[in-house]
Amino acid sequence: MLDFGMLKQQIDQMADERKNLESDYFQKIELALAEMDKWQEPWEELSAKIASSRTSWLIAQPAGAFGEPHPLPERPKKMTVIAADGSQIFPDRHEVSNCFMINIGYVVLHYGTGERAVLASEPTLYYRDEDLYTEWAGRKTAVTRDMVGMRRGNMEFEKVVQVSLEAKEEERTVVGLSDGTLILWNLEGKPLDFRKESLKATMQSMEQLRKARVPVAGYISDPGSADVVNGLRVGLCPEQPPDCDRCPWKLKQQQEGLFGIPCEPIAGVTDDVLYARKLRKGERSGVFGSTSKILDEYGPHRICFFYINTGWEIGRVEIPLWVAKDRELLDLVHATIYDQAEKGRGYPIVLSESHERAVVRGADREIFYKFLKDTFVKNDVKAEISIKQLKKVAASV
Repeated sequence: MLDFGMLKQQIDQMADERKNLESDYFQKIELALAEMDKWQEPWEELSAKIASSRTSWLIAQPAGAFGEPHPLPERPKKMTVIAADGSQIFPDRHEVSNCFMINIGYVVLHYGTGERAVLASEPTLYYRDEDLYTEWAGRKTAVTRDMVGMRRGNMEFEKVVQVSLEAKEEERTVVGLSDGTLILWNLEGKPLDFRKESLKATMQSMEQLRKARVPVAGYISDPGSADVVNGLRVGLCPEQPPDCDRCPWKLKQQQEGLFGIPCEPIAGVTDDVLYARKLRKGERSGVFGSTSKILDEYGPHRICFFYINTGWEIGRVEIPLWVAKDRELLDLVHATIYDQAEKGRGYPIVLSESHERAVVRGADREIFYKFLKDTFVKNDVKAEISIKQLKKVAASV
């Protein structure tokens, strides 16, 4: 039997601790906002300090004042917005055949021309040995779910590029959008030859867009990142330059029982919380450079980002460096993201529509394998059902 008296005491303690945590968090936000205001004018000084620092965090490299808002530009009356998304059926050795499928959904939305939207999907089946086995670092291995996912990501981006360039050839004003980051985080730690091949394909696609002056952007909903706050934490550090790996304040804390480290008072605050206070509806922040190590291999396509108040949330928008440096393209991305989020009631409608075209649901998977089995039987092809799958079948009889 529960001792409700004892349990109630613990619940009361939990509520008190939560209340104190909330109070501390709001204090952190106010401190972070004050720090942002402090560096409004001397932002170049902080930028230089960030550039010379050695930290274990991702830090925003500013190209202007941290808290400066940029007003919403006017969206062109005639324009085309393009997006692609993907889904897959992973290889399953317990099924009728060792193969996998990637489905790419893409959407083309025309504005101001009266043309109908293009809503389509393209499934691709992979079943040959060169699809199912790959050789990296001198070793031949079966394709993994991770590799299928990365291939799908490349195909999504390539589809956006292909359709965007086709629209540009028709002399349209075009913006290509991607769901999520443009930074290939998943390549970190992968074999060198695999990383080079994946990066090469993406950079070639980026270069095609740059030459055609077609901007591309990645939209991250509910970002939760703290790159800007981490830059402000560098500003709080009294060391010149800051070096987190050799932080003397951490050593003093361990040896002398010193309470607190100079950069800690605003740790835990996220960028979106700050910009919810700094940006009005439709406004964006300044543009920041990302310090991710993988971007050292991006060249002129190094990824930058800004935050935007869509009226529904603070979203993070990632763009290549050449878009960030071109004010016309930057304004076009800014206006397009806001307009798409308005039409999608909080999330860019072209992205949600492309997801709907791409998604492979459980029923789709069942039909896919039924097609496989029926076709194999019809053509007298030997199925490769595993012992495990046969046991399942036998148990159900």
